Amino acid sequence: MTNGRFCYMVIFMSYVFFDLEWNQGYPHGEDDKLDEIIQIGACRLDSWEGEIAPFSSYVRPAIHKKLHHRVRKMLPLSMDALRRAESFRTVARRFFSWCGPNPVFFTWGNSDVRVLDMNLCWYGMEEFLELEIYDLQRAFDLLVLHTDQQAALKDAVEVLDLAGDMTYHDAGNDATYTARIGAELVRRFGALPSEAELDQMEAELRRERRERAAAEASQALGRVLRDKTPVYRRSCGVYKTTGDCLRSRNARVVRCPKCDSWLCNGNWLQIEGYYVARSRCLEHGRYYTCVTVQKGPLGARGAMHLFAPEDFPPDLFRLCKLGGKQIPVGKGLKKRKRPRRKRKVKAVTPQS
Repeated sequence: MTNGRFCYMVIFMSYVFFDLEWNQGYPHGEDDKLDEIIQIGACRLDSWEGEIAPFSSYVRPAIHKKLHHRVRKMLPLSMDALRRAESFRTVARRFFSWCGPNPVFFTWGNSDVRVLDMNLCWYGMEEFLELEIYDLQRAFDLLVLHTDQQAALKDAVEVLDLAGDMTYHDAGNDATYTARIGAELVRRFGALPSEAELDQMEAELRRERRERAAAEASQALGRVLRDKTPVYRRSCGVYKTTGDCLRSRNARVVRCPKCDSWLCNGNWLQIEGYYVARSRCLEHGRYYTCVTVQKGPLGARGAMHLFAPEDFPPDLFRLCKLGGKQIPVGKGLKKRKRPRRKRKVKAVTPQS
């Protein structure tokens, strides 16, 4: 244990940072949906302070006969140069042999893992599927940026103030950048957090973000109800529970104040004592409904307020979605069936 939060990872023989470049086909057939690897780049470290051993090799395409136009813009490659490269099976076996015994693999993001697994399965090399792969991008996002948004490799190099002396979108260069980032994170934090610790950090981050968004949304809703005039308001009536009130027609169904067409609210978002939903008029756009519920001895009494978009801040509903608890409306309240009246049958007296 280094700083009370992260555990040292088990010492392995080597750390391997790899990156892939792949080509994609135009979706005409089933084979065109495969992302075909055209370059494997990697760096190997025997220790976090050791020298970087590079690996880079192009792969001869066997599925897609042309480079996708997006790939041509991103990579300085030609199909003629790739045709002179070795096959995927040859390059992959040479790469895994180069990694040495008991390596730990690192990537920047999880897209490389998905593409590698797809190509290994395509070429029948399932013996290499059971790999332990660490997502260094996720660790950087949580440790340095304190977010779960995926940072680009170039942005991470700049944030950590590392040397950016190589071009990007080359598998060998990107693997070198990933290795530099990993070594810098270990230098700053003493060790890399485990997957379980990353899950815990991410859950804590999302919980804090939801609580912060809920507090901001609650204050903003209070200001809207206090300072803005709704285009329509009414009492929803008294119901047994809050859920019955929110599922009622009085809370969910209202007419557009401009064209008189019917509007229906979707699922509710609960922000403390407020319940927010939105509806849409095909001619006049979105409307936002805010329902407040007061519980008394007779039940839950609701009050519905309908706001036009210009009176409802554009980011307020986004905060409600981020920090609120969704309450599915499901089916509405069932109408009470009136008991059928029994028809009285007159006794018929037989005629003599």
